[in-house]
Amino acid sequence: MSVHISGTLAPNPEMIFREAHHDSRQVKAGDLFIALKGEKVDGHDYIASAARAGARAALCARPVADIPPGFLQIIVPDVIKALHATAHARTQRQPETLYLGITGSNGKTSTKEAIAAILERSAPTLKTLASYNTEIGYPLTLLRLEPQHRYAVLEMGAQWVGELTMLSRVTRPTWSLITNVGSSHLGYFGSPEQIAIAKSELVQALAPDGLALLNYDDLRVRAMSAQTSAPVLYYGQGEGADVRATDIAGDSLFGRRFTLRYKGEEMPIQLHIPGEHGITIALAAAAVGCAAGISLDEIRQALEALKPAKRRGEIKPGPNGSTLIDDSYNANRQSILAIAQAMHDTTLASGGRRWAVLGDILELGKYSREEHRACGAALAPLVDSLVAIGEQARFYVEGALDAGMPSENAYFYSADIENSAELEAAKRAAADLLKAEIRSSDLVLIKASLGLAMDTLINQL
Repeated sequence: MSVHISGTLAPNPEMIFREAHHDSRQVKAGDLFIALKGEKVDGHDYIASAARAGARAALCARPVADIPPGFLQIIVPDVIKALHATAHARTQRQPETLYLGITGSNGKTSTKEAIAAILERSAPTLKTLASYNTEIGYPLTLLRLEPQHRYAVLEMGAQWVGELTMLSRVTRPTWSLITNVGSSHLGYFGSPEQIAIAKSELVQALAPDGLALLNYDDLRVRAMSAQTSAPVLYYGQGEGADVRATDIAGDSLFGRRFTLRYKGEEMPIQLHIPGEHGITIALAAAAVGCAAGISLDEIRQALEALKPAKRRGEIKPGPNGSTLIDDSYNANRQSILAIAQAMHDTTLASGGRRWAVLGDILELGKYSREEHRACGAALAPLVDSLVAIGEQARFYVEGALDAGMPSENAYFYSADIENSAELEAAKRAAADLLKAEIRSSDLVLIKASLGLAMDTLINQL
């Protein structure tokens, strides 16, 4: 790839950038600004503002004017390819770091946080910021690599078959961990089988001396063992799991307790993250810790200190003294039912009711009606009342009513999700209902795909 340098000073090969950012609002002194051209926003329009914010250079496809003296513009034919090549070159200089790739339909971010919490007890660890798991976020994470990092815990998302293979070329994972195969991005992939194929690319990328960490309880994930020549370490509750949870007890919503078992050793664990999926997250992290040679007691300490990640099962004060579960970061059918099951299994004070306040699940394509209806039907025995907001959310209500939920307990607020004013009006109407109806003994779940911005509803509550 050809590179052209534009600036008032000669380029310095020893120049070091503090960080790299593709959002000019995050740029600080000494950073590299990555000017990406998207469908709606062109990063080249923000090069000058990034320079004024203190950036030392921009990686861009064309030069712009009105930049301060000494600011470099590194001009390349394809900014994303150049970003990937730069991240690859950076990781090649640090082969002693163990690169752990994490993918799956649900729980990637929470699993990443749990794994990093364990590995940090052993050695300096880099982890993906927030959910930076795309073709842009993944290399940006790798550019934050420092010489002292012994581990890099890398969340890796996919919206098409071949994407994880492509990301693995930026840097090949030393170990790969798969959480599960669900219905996330079903509209992109077309079928659960295609989702499984896409996720399996991360184990196919492993070298023979790598390690595949697979969820034994998910049959599609377990089957991925046949797609790698690397050793396999299973985690789960099933008897065939290498890292296993037994003796499960305690409150499902506020944190289960269980016995962690590995190679004849055992350790009691008390979690403070919600649901049965909290156990799966803990087991995935424990499997990585065991593979890294960290003691079960160190693993216990890290797991027991875990709290829910932001907007992923956070327990907050709700209206009228109720309890609110903020699980609003994203949604698919499996994750909705997992947290609803945790609500159902939690004992409430006398007269307490369970409310599910749900917005649309996005990116389902032709499966949208089917997935929303199936979700609503499965919710009917788990919650007392359902509040649905959006367009496809009407099918939650259809499914719930067909499964026996009383009609007076189901509410639908229609909104065009592309019309922000209409969507916010629907949220306000739902908030008014909730503030009028909810009692102190009630439990309220807020969940939807990220595009519905349900955090604005939570602010109203």
